[in-house]
Amino acid sequence: MSQISIGISAYNTEKYIKYAIQSILAQSYRDFELIIINDGSTDNTSDEIKKFNDDRIVFIDDKENKGLIFRLNQLVKLSKNDFFIRMDADDIMFPDRLEKQIEILNTNRNADIIYSDAISINNKNEVLGYKKSYLIKNKKDILEGRAPIHPSVAIKRHVLLDNPYQEGFFQMEDMELWYRLAENYNFFNINEPLLFYREESTKISIKHKKMRKGLFNFTQKYFPDHFIFKNKIMLASNLKFYMYSILEFFNQENLLLKRRYSQLELPECRKYQEILNKVSLNG
Repeated sequence: MSQISIGISAYNTEKYIKYAIQSILAQSYRDFELIIINDGSTDNTSDEIKKFNDDRIVFIDDKENKGLIFRLNQLVKLSKNDFFIRMDADDIMFPDRLEKQIEILNTNRNADIIYSDAISINNKNEVLGYKKSYLIKNKKDILEGRAPIHPSVAIKRHVLLDNPYQEGFFQMEDMELWYRLAENYNFFNINEPLLFYREESTKISIKHKKMRKGLFNFTQKYFPDHFIFKNKIMLASNLKFYMYSILEFFNQENLLLKRRYSQLELPECRKYQEILNKVSLNG
């Protein structure tokens, strides 16, 4: 009997969705359900998904755009199995991701949320560097930027049913969720990459501008009476926004992207590129 449900919310990802699906269908662990919701895409995302004919795929082609948070909660409710894996429509799984995560979930019964490191890639499916994850022990770890790499997460379904994603935390939904869960649930990190994480080409300053609103709502909810702390966080966020804007003005976005990952030695880079090529060129 299947133990894993994988959920993808897809919006205007016609260029990348096939790589995500291919990497899932090529997993060494074969017994799972894959639920994909087209969230009102205006491009050919739906057509790309329909090219795949596999009994494990459940496809919901919704013409209305309801947003990521609504869709994530919908995916969890639709899932039928004990463990839920959130996958972004533009990322790519390592071939043994499910096998390794289900093994840990079955042998470490106390682990509620497990996650891994990742390999950063660009829009051309080229390896950029290594993205590290850290063990979460308490809420302080989340505040210090140690949040899991979200699309690498496998989580017990009941945890998300009891603690659904919350609206209003723009670009901060994952941090808000982990902060809520850190006190009562156990995190387990796998110190190896199981995901190829696509670094967005969208201007980082635009994304960070949206995130500032989410960060403000986060501090208002959890630190309503901590005036100095809230202002310190928002000041740091504002400084980042202005720094990002200046670098983008001078076409130095690559300096921002490099802050997100560490460089790989050439042999390691080639190794991961070979794995990525096998998955992305499949089909």
